[in-house]
Amino acid sequence: MQAIFDMAALAAGLLQDAGFWIVVSLVGGGLVHEFVDTRRMQRLMRTTGRASVPAAMAVGAMLPLCSCGVVPLTVSFYLGGARLAAVIAFTLATPVINPAAVILSYALLGPQLTLAYVAFGMGAPIIVGYMTERWGGARMSDVAARLQSCCCADSHAAANPVRESPGTRLARAMRWGFGALGPTLGFYIAIGIMLAAVLGVVLPSDWIAGHLGSTTPLASLLWVALFGAAIYVCAVAHIPLVAAMLAAGAGPGVAIVFLVTGAATNLPELLALQRVLGTRTVAVYLSGIVVLSILAGWGVNLWLPDYRPILDPLSSIDLGTTAANLTPVVPGWLALGCAILVAMLAAWGAGQWLARSLARFRPRLSLEGK
Repeated sequence: MQAIFDMAALAAGLLQDAGFWIVVSLVGGGLVHEFVDTRRMQRLMRTTGRASVPAAMAVGAMLPLCSCGVVPLTVSFYLGGARLAAVIAFTLATPVINPAAVILSYALLGPQLTLAYVAFGMGAPIIVGYMTERWGGARMSDVAARLQSCCCADSHAAANPVRESPGTRLARAMRWGFGALGPTLGFYIAIGIMLAAVLGVVLPSDWIAGHLGSTTPLASLLWVALFGAAIYVCAVAHIPLVAAMLAAGAGPGVAIVFLVTGAATNLPELLALQRVLGTRTVAVYLSGIVVLSILAGWGVNLWLPDYRPILDPLSSIDLGTTAANLTPVVPGWLALGCAILVAMLAAWGAGQWLARSLARFRPRLSLEGK
């Protein structure tokens, strides 16, 4: 019984940490859907455009959003006609690299690991983007088609860009962001948060430090990559955890692997993206991140065989304070309100999912009754 309470508390904490950024992204997703000219986006991110993928990576690297918070924007860009490689590059770069994370990494991990972290965080999104475009599924999923049809039925921005007032368009943007996109993604994000809470309670807290030494074998890098892909770590919060792992004796390669997979992938994000982008695309996306992070971690272990943690609280406090100032502080009341709103959207999405499931189940019952 205590484990259940612990899981519930952890899930509530995760939801409260991510709720504000999910709400912000839903607002951003609605604004992108309503005000961004999708035809111009298609021209800028056309298949032959060489700069589209690096540009998407660069834009994502400047946004302080976590991997769950970026999902609504990802879906909006995808439904708006952006090329898949650019969408994936944006999705991967946004949670991994941002100014606050780089400064905090330099403060707690040192210049060498920060250099490897930034280089990989900027290169991997481009590579994974092209991988998903090459080997991912090209057919739009049923959920994406349903969202797109809802968009088309509800939006007249392309046809009437001047006749409607900004207030009307803003209201329509919020109606789509919270009325169409919010319930669909909120339901699957909630499922992933609950699964992440289960893993957080079941897995021993000292598992990472106890099994990962400075001579980390390739198998351990794989375990860390899978562990990082499964748990939920938002924004720059994973960097102090990595610093603690290094202080406990983990190798530098482990740090790089967890820095990327811990921030870029988690169950809530993967479940939500799978429903929109399709299983094959998400499988290529996840496998690309895992394989590239393991190769990068292996290379860092070879590069820094005698690495020693350089964490010095006295010398790092100024940079740590700067990073904290660059990271918006969400008031407790606002975080709680956003968490409640996301929970309501998740419940709404659960109701929609249940209604669709019952609608598919009723014909079977009628046939069995005959």
